[in-house]
Amino acid sequence: MKKLLQLIGLILVFSACNSNDMGNVGILIKGKIATSSQVQVQRLKSNNQLSLADAKKVLVYSKYYYKLYDIVDGSFTVEGKIGSSVALIFLDANNKYIGNLAPQGLNILPLGVLSNAENTSIDLTNLSLVGTSVIPSHDPLGNEIKITDKEIKSLKAVGGYYESIAKNIDANNDDIPDVLSNTQILVSTRNWIHTGHWGLNTSPPTMIDTTLYEFGYTFQIDTGKDMNFEGTNITLTGPTHNPYRQLDMFYSKKNDSPTPDTGFMALFSINGEDQKAPFRDGIYTLTLDGKRVYTINYSNVDAKYNFVLVEPTLHTNNAGKLTSISLVYKLADGTLIDNPANMLTNVMIQLSDNNRVQLPNFNDIKLNYRTGFSTIKSDGTLDVSALSQVLVVYDDLLGNQYFLQWY
Repeated sequence: MKKLLQLIGLILVFSACNSNDMGNVGILIKGKIATSSQVQVQRLKSNNQLSLADAKKVLVYSKYYYKLYDIVDGSFTVEGKIGSSVALIFLDANNKYIGNLAPQGLNILPLGVLSNAENTSIDLTNLSLVGTSVIPSHDPLGNEIKITDKEIKSLKAVGGYYESIAKNIDANNDDIPDVLSNTQILVSTRNWIHTGHWGLNTSPPTMIDTTLYEFGYTFQIDTGKDMNFEGTNITLTGPTHNPYRQLDMFYSKKNDSPTPDTGFMALFSINGEDQKAPFRDGIYTLTLDGKRVYTINYSNVDAKYNFVLVEPTLHTNNAGKLTSISLVYKLADGTLIDNPANMLTNVMIQLSDNNRVQLPNFNDIKLNYRTGFSTIKSDGTLDVSALSQVLVVYDDLLGNQYFLQWY
């Protein structure tokens, strides 16, 4: 419970990050469904009652946006935001899941480092279905999308994660995609990790052995702008096959701005305590105002699987005042990440003093693909001798958020 209480103040600072913060521009992604002569072969290969020829819609999903596109005469053109990642999920006319785009087995397109930057476009050409994997005849990974084999391997996630996303497009079970009424529900995980001690000038950061990292987890719900609840009247129960005795909402934030992007955000824990294991996969029930019931499919991607170690080093002038913070990015095995934009969406920093008071220097600074991820400048007025914590916060490309605590 102690860590949850400490994080509430930090959540107040970092809850506002959304697509508008990143200033993304759209990248066009297009493709074609296989011809009818190939349908029977695909159906046999996929062992699926549905074939890709049954696809009528493409759901483009990211934590930062969520949109349905029609497939017209076997072709589609959708938009993904540079600096984030997207999953392309193919649905039939009744919004039933058929499969998701999976070049090289990767279930997302990481749009961080592109061959022609903001002028890049991606033509997947002809698509085929194997199992629930939609395979493009033109693979953008390593071509339009600049990414290494190691980065691809580290980003691979269980296929059920995206099937769960597809099922959540109709959480109120009225057979109408929720996004059409701005009442969609997005589910992700917040993770906290105690990583070690920050670096200072020529002294590098000191890390805890990564095999000994202690992860904490909270269950996060974000909604469309027309979804809300009265007072604190919100409950979460589940999963149905093996329910928790009690799930507590320990924090929520309603968006009351004139033109909100989201309706509310809520965080849940188990019995109000720190959760040391990933939440169980399965179907959860969200109830608002005691009567509005929503079905949420949740598939957890273990934080350790997609973990990026962001190492901060503080740099000071001769008076011991902070001038900048440099950041180095590594995989869990210590491999350097050359292009962090292939692994995460944005990075933020929060400093706290010996009394746990948050210092305001970096509250509004968010590193992204535009700014680069290597350095944050400071005005040279902060005495670092009073620091007790450097908190590094980032969103991974699956929409989960990580709090790396450097003490």
